[in-house]
Amino acid sequence: MEVQGVVTLVLVVAAIIAGLRIGLGLGLSIMLTALGLGLFTNSIAEALRLAVLDEGAWILVLSALTIASLAELYRVTNAIEELGRGLSASLGDPRVGLAAIPAVVGLMPIAGGALLSAPLVGSLGAPLGLTAEALVYVNVWFRHTLLYSYPFSQLAIVMSQLTGIPVLTLMLPTLPITALMVLLGAPVLLRARRARLSTLSQELKGDLKALVPLGIAVALLVPLVPLVGNWAVPLGSSLAILSLAVLKRALRLLPKAVLSKRVGDMVLAVVAVVVLREVISLSGLAAELGDVVYGLGGAKLALALVSTLVSVATGSVVTGLFVSLPLLSSLGMNSTGAVLLVYTYSFLGYVASPTHLCLLYTVEYFKADLISTYKYILPPTLVVLLLGSVYYLALG
Repeated sequence: MEVQGVVTLVLVVAAIIAGLRIGLGLGLSIMLTALGLGLFTNSIAEALRLAVLDEGAWILVLSALTIASLAELYRVTNAIEELGRGLSASLGDPRVGLAAIPAVVGLMPIAGGALLSAPLVGSLGAPLGLTAEALVYVNVWFRHTLLYSYPFSQLAIVMSQLTGIPVLTLMLPTLPITALMVLLGAPVLLRARRARLSTLSQELKGDLKALVPLGIAVALLVPLVPLVGNWAVPLGSSLAILSLAVLKRALRLLPKAVLSKRVGDMVLAVVAVVVLREVISLSGLAAELGDVVYGLGGAKLALALVSTLVSVATGSVVTGLFVSLPLLSSLGMNSTGAVLLVYTYSFLGYVASPTHLCLLYTVEYFKADLISTYKYILPPTLVVLLLGSVYYLALG
């Protein structure tokens, strides 16, 4: 049974990768895989019924819809460019702007969203003498620094729904790792040509008005969570959408943003993962994988490595979490430290994944060499995994 569970996991991952390779997109690839596994195990009808009746699933889908719509509205109103320029101007140093722009844009986690910040990173980084591969690294790495600890993200909501641990309880202990990620990314920024720093700083102009909607979304999370739980996420992001539309006088653009292909792809991916979660649960795969982890001594690191495998293969943190966190609960290791250990391994596996859309799109945008880019990405990833393991295992 243990071998069968591992083989099933490998086949699920392979099917998703095959779908990505033929251009189906992540959401459709996961959905077809879920339907195939559900039909094979005769569990698809029950899986769909459970998904529809699951309040957590509705929270995830509506959160995906509103967050993706907010990201798209930022794009179609050009507010994202204004925000990037404003951040750089207010921070005074283009090198700080290089880190801040993708980090702030990364708070709007839409598939391939690194393309939102890539033009701004290029406009600041290329004149400073950074190579194409370095620009890819800056855009992808810093994009995921704040996102890792962002309590308003889909990832945080997924973890909270799967473990029953409040969002803020989960995210607060991650702040030291976010600081570590920023620190590890800094050396690349220091390679900038000093002769261009003062000139480029004088050329930047902008304001931070476009930051207001994001601020509203984050500020509302704290008072709303005790009142409505994780429904605070779609509520807060909906108010952020409305405030951005009013700020940019772009109410007429709301239908274009909400009904865009980008938003549709994001929502489909979340729906597909919800269905896959139910199919895996009903198929008994979780129990079989649990036997494998027990066979490895029930170690938290063993389960974290399983999660990494799934995230690397699929380019999706959420899929890794859906496979691993239910196992963590069944093994009686559902502590905050154990959950965050699995999350960190899933997250960094996703960041470095060759199927990670942000990485692939950014490499294409800058016409960089993917293999050379890994010379920048892998060392800090391994350092964070090592120190993160020590930190979260000590946390309990």
